[in-house]
Amino acid sequence: MGASMKSIILLLVISAFAVSPAVAASKHKSKQATEAEEIAKQHDNTLRALRDGLPLILPTWSLPIYFNMNKDEKSDKTEKTAKKKK
Repeated sequence: MGASMKSIILLLVISAFAVSPAVAASKHKSKQATEAEEIAKQHDNTLRALRDGLPLILPTWSLPIYFNMNKDEKSDKTEKTAKKKK
């Protein structure tokens, strides 16, 4: 083996060691991002369950108010989608 072959192999080994922390860091970041997305989905599901279960614990006199508030939000959404379709 010539001196040039040894230097090429040495450069390849050094570059492999230099690149490996960067690859490991990118894998770690992607794992953290995936975990953060899963946690966000769980929080959204929890909030939705609490919001949907609210009529079960509200007093009877407040139920018409609660349902009228939700009806207004739903009608606003349907109006927006109807405007987008036109």
